[in-house]
Amino acid sequence: MSGFVRFLLFFSSLSAFLLSCSLRETIPARPLNDPSYHSLIRIEKGAKDEFLRITEGKVPFSYIEKDIQYAVLSKEEVKQYGFPREGISLSKSLPFKYYSGNYQDALSESVFALGDIRKGYKDNVLNSHYLFWVSRLFPDHSSFRIIGRSSRGREIPAIVLTDLHVPDEKKVSVLFNCAHHSNEVVSIEHCYDVIYEILAAKRKNSSLLSKLKIWVVPIVNPDGSRIFWHENLAMGRKNGRGSLSEKEHLGVDINRNYPFEWGKTKSNQTSSVPSSVFYRGPFPGSEPETQAMMALAEKERFAASISYHAFANCLLVPYTIDGTVNPEPDLVWDLGERIASAVESKNPVRKFSARKNIYGVDGVDQDYYFFKYGTLAYLLESSHLNPPYADVPKIMESLRPAWSLVLEEILEGNKLYLRIKDESGHPLSANVIYENLHFYHGETRNSRKEDGIYFQTFPHLKKIRMRIQKDGYETLYWEGNTWKSWVALDLVLKKIHPAE
Repeated sequence: MSGFVRFLLFFSSLSAFLLSCSLRETIPARPLNDPSYHSLIRIEKGAKDEFLRITEGKVPFSYIEKDIQYAVLSKEEVKQYGFPREGISLSKSLPFKYYSGNYQDALSESVFALGDIRKGYKDNVLNSHYLFWVSRLFPDHSSFRIIGRSSRGREIPAIVLTDLHVPDEKKVSVLFNCAHHSNEVVSIEHCYDVIYEILAAKRKNSSLLSKLKIWVVPIVNPDGSRIFWHENLAMGRKNGRGSLSEKEHLGVDINRNYPFEWGKTKSNQTSSVPSSVFYRGPFPGSEPETQAMMALAEKERFAASISYHAFANCLLVPYTIDGTVNPEPDLVWDLGERIASAVESKNPVRKFSARKNIYGVDGVDQDYYFFKYGTLAYLLESSHLNPPYADVPKIMESLRPAWSLVLEEILEGNKLYLRIKDESGHPLSANVIYENLHFYHGETRNSRKEDGIYFQTFPHLKKIRMRIQKDGYETLYWEGNTWKSWVALDLVLKKIHPAE
């Protein structure tokens, strides 16, 4: 092939890509807390009327103190209005509550409706408040839970969306979590999008709610949220671990702290140095936030999960850690690529895609869940980072197919749904060993001890050969097809009786 032909092919492909980007609707990338896009304006008491006159009352105050008001303006608006001027100055690096826009209004509201969770960004205080009142507003379809406490002792709240009139033994659990990195406040909105959309149409979602327990943890890292919103705009990615006298070094990146392949990657995006923003902690699973999520996963054995971050505009498919090898046949890429194809994100410069990773990492939650339990565990990088809240509804709508397809796959896809018990009908925790599925990292699978349930979704695998093993019991061999129905297959293990 000649160089000229190669050039024509390249130019044609580039033109097609640029055309596709120009045809889709996009939203500018303009993080509220990024000084290259926005400025925080400080208006002294005596200059308030002048500010309102100059801006014609079109710019709302984002935060109000006793004698000072604040407002967020774009760089173009700052220039247009001629700021700074007497009594009106530019502020730098104040915590996020000054940028949020409606934080004080949200804190002071005394009447609650479901729509309130879509009015603005949430810190750890508003998160606890909203989850509690959602559970009170929907007592038949939601339950407020505390899954653990943070490094500084703050509660880590969650909500479970489910039909509380259906026994838990007949359900399978799914997880959506957000704000491992609490400076990515837009990630929290994805968790609240799940809550709102499911509960606002609970009749339409009755089958979903009767079969699943949908766990939503909007802020995994409440200490990071507190720091970012109320203490230091430059922090919040890490948790609050460490000495308060060494704030610049404070904390651990929780999503580098999970035990699977912890510390194995040679990358500048994971670190053993405490001052690094990617500090992985002193040992795997060292952080109380990590431990809370691990304990929850051990109890619930999530069939699928999405962990939300910002803002690389892609879906990361496990295993994401360099040097790891997915099982064969691969359980997660088929669904991951379907999700990527269904998403039409609003990112202005790149299309949404499914990827192994963005850069080298280790100790991440999705790989841990996939390794430990076979969870179809994805990490979704949102299309924007902390944009003006007016942009959020369209961003949520564009990325909603991701969690919708995950729930649809669990509900309607090919599955193994086993109930393993002994001859007396008591549930057993037994090893499930596949004979036509190959693992490369010593992965093990077993049924839950509480009810003997073993559930696995297979997005594109239909034929299964396996054996069920437990010490003291005869090995049970099973071969058959996966199925779509929600009827559990009872498998009985017979006890080995010693020869008389």
